[in-house]
Amino acid sequence: MKIYTKIIIDKNNKTILEEFFNYEGKIANAGIHYDYKSTRSAKLMEKQAKREKKLAERKAKRLAKEGLKKDESKPKPLDTSKPITLDFLTNPDKE
Repeated sequence: MKIYTKIIIDKNNKTILEEFFNYEGKIANAGIHYDYKSTRSAKLMEKQAKREKKLAERKAKRLAKEGLKKDESKPKPLDTSKPITLDFLTNPDKE
């Protein structure tokens, strides 16, 4: 069986160069070996998904933290039964 290591074909499907060696062993030992380029897109997709998951977790954590602060610092509404006076508007120690 021929195991090709390099094949160059022109646009008319004519073989320009063939590099191969003859193999006389079990077919299971002559399997396809993937290199970096063949699995690059799958790895990039996994990396992007992992990055998006991590960003979503950070965003959720930050929103949960900010949500607690916003509830505590919520200003009290003005009492409509009390008149607004100049002292009320200008007093820095008002409640």
